[in-house]
Amino acid sequence: MTESHTLQQALETARRRIKELEEELAKQESSNNTPLEEVAFESAPGGMAILSSEGIFLACNKVGADILGYTVSEMDGLPIDRLCIDEKCKTLLKTSTHVPQNINDNRISMRRKDGERIWVDMDITPVEYGSKQAVLLSFIDITPLKELQSELNSVYSDVEQLIKERTADLENANYNLGALNHKLIKRDVEHQTARKSLQESEQQFRSIFENNHAVMLIIDPDSGAILDANPAAVEFYGYSLREIKTLNIAHINTLDDEEILQEVKNAEQEKRNHFFFKHRLANGDIRDVEVFSGPITSISGRILYSIVHDITERREAEEKLEQYRRIIATATDLYSLVDRDYRCTMVNDSYLSTFKLKKSDVIGKPLQQLMGQPIFDQHIKPYLERAFKGEACNTEHRVQLSGEDRFFTVTYNPVPRADGTIDYVSIVSRDITELKEQEQNLRTFSERLAIATNAGEIGIWELNIETNEVFWDDMMRRLYGLKASDDTPTYEVWHSFVHKDDLAKAEKALQGALKNNSQFSCDFRITRPDGEERHIKSAAQLNDPSERPRSMTGVNWDITKTRKLQEELQRLATTDSLTCAHNRRSFMERAHSEVARSHRHGIPLALLTLDIDHFKRVNDTYGHPAGEEVLKSLVNVCQETLRFTDVFARMGGEEFAAILPETQIPEAIVTAERVRKAVASTPVNTDAGIIDYTVSIGISTLRDDDDSLDDLMRRADKALYKAKENGRNRVETE
Repeated sequence: MTESHTLQQALETARRRIKELEEELAKQESSNNTPLEEVAFESAPGGMAILSSEGIFLACNKVGADILGYTVSEMDGLPIDRLCIDEKCKTLLKTSTHVPQNINDNRISMRRKDGERIWVDMDITPVEYGSKQAVLLSFIDITPLKELQSELNSVYSDVEQLIKERTADLENANYNLGALNHKLIKRDVEHQTARKSLQESEQQFRSIFENNHAVMLIIDPDSGAILDANPAAVEFYGYSLREIKTLNIAHINTLDDEEILQEVKNAEQEKRNHFFFKHRLANGDIRDVEVFSGPITSISGRILYSIVHDITERREAEEKLEQYRRIIATATDLYSLVDRDYRCTMVNDSYLSTFKLKKSDVIGKPLQQLMGQPIFDQHIKPYLERAFKGEACNTEHRVQLSGEDRFFTVTYNPVPRADGTIDYVSIVSRDITELKEQEQNLRTFSERLAIATNAGEIGIWELNIETNEVFWDDMMRRLYGLKASDDTPTYEVWHSFVHKDDLAKAEKALQGALKNNSQFSCDFRITRPDGEERHIKSAAQLNDPSERPRSMTGVNWDITKTRKLQEELQRLATTDSLTCAHNRRSFMERAHSEVARSHRHGIPLALLTLDIDHFKRVNDTYGHPAGEEVLKSLVNVCQETLRFTDVFARMGGEEFAAILPETQIPEAIVTAERVRKAVASTPVNTDAGIIDYTVSIGISTLRDDDDSLDDLMRRADKALYKAKENGRNRVETE
């Protein structure tokens, strides 16, 4: 399609549109004689009013009267002085009639009929009204926005920036709408002028509609069908223009009818001219939107013109801000916000309850008055000055509350704006009185513990499981023979101290405790740097698994004396005091164990019973001391002759026995003969003379049907008696 053809089509469309407008104007004039400018004036979505050069309202639409709290009739003839709060407002509005140019984007404070102060965003356009010079005031109520900006400015500059951007969009839209409405409000003009004005207005509106960055929709107010959408709306919702024009607003608005009615009621109660909805995009995302809607009367009928602002980020910021407020309000720490005049601008509930104050006692009051000038000058002001320079400070203060000294940690944090300027400092205080008491109690306990551990020679250690770092106190160093000047020991150093024969046992016990999250307990030997060997008892407990880093805390104490005493007691309990052979008790325990093992694994077992021949004669002839030497000699010969695994014991008097594990009759006979011959060939040199002596030996082996050790010993005793009866100095089997 050529460009000329396109222009021809546009021209034809414009001609048809003019004809339609003419017909509609004719109908309106014939029906109620209401000029179209007046219809546009009354149907504008914002407040509009005509102000004479004398400062008297000549006309005002219903939206404008509602904003100012008057009826339309009350606005006629109302002097501007009744609405202006300050001289700036009066001067601006009175002098604007003498300035031959538009004055846009004026945010001024005005007084409603009920005395309430409001803020409006006003565009001022010079016009002729009834052949007299006047101005057209186009304005919207921005009081809620002003209040929200004032509140958010003190906390989040980024939210302030977002609001400014949204406000700029709104101001731009209102400016464009004001320019459009200005072309529609001329009264008492010729029919042709009205038609031309309407045509120009529609073209201007279409240009604004198409080129505006704000999201705009045209909606059928009866059915909710979306009649048109500008490119910004197409981009925002993610539909093509054709698709979006097939939708109903109910497809986009996620609120149900009841929720929509409730929102309309809320807007009326809160006296706001916009609504908060949730709109669904083509990709399924749900966005929070702020919708400014107003009816517009066109040739084709009434339509709903809506400007949609995406406020999702603003809502998220507001919700986050509210969360922060709730956190601060309910925190147990004491929060306060101080300005550069050292006045409190905010405190939380904990602050008020701690100092037993009301909010009115604190807000706006200087800290000098709240804390006292000396305390402020000495303990507070220096830190505030540092914080206002951008430095975060920490300190401790002692405060007397209800006659009691309380200790607080206090943090002074600068609160910078987006441009880096610092107008406020937050002060966070925490009562650490109980912690101070606990620290003192812990210090006292530590001192007592040090005294106790030093007295008991108990060393304390701690192992960082994640890094293998080790802490030893002074007693640990002394236990291991280290000097205080030596380097801090490591886990590997502890390894090097542990005796090589005990290292595997100690390491296994430690790793088992770490794996099973259980207590560690182990005895092991260490070798000190000077070569001395000591026995150490170690016990430890893991810390709480939730704590980081994981660690184990334990103690060591020297049990060398105890171990030697235990070993001596064990030796005395299991050894014959004269000959140092196993005693009867030790032998019986070992023999029972070997019998059970042989039965369990099906291996052979032999038992020897020995008796010194004519031992009474030795005692009678040479004396008991000489007899004792014979007993010792017998034990030495047998221990040298028998295997290491064989158990040899003195059963009483001159009677002895030996258990030979894994030995059958033939091997037992060989062993017994070797013992007998060794004894016979080993005379004993005593003070009473040299004594030759012999032994008789009985042998028995374990049978499958033996119920106990007694059966085995009974057969060995019979074999011993047999050896004696057969002439002594011989070996007999069962």
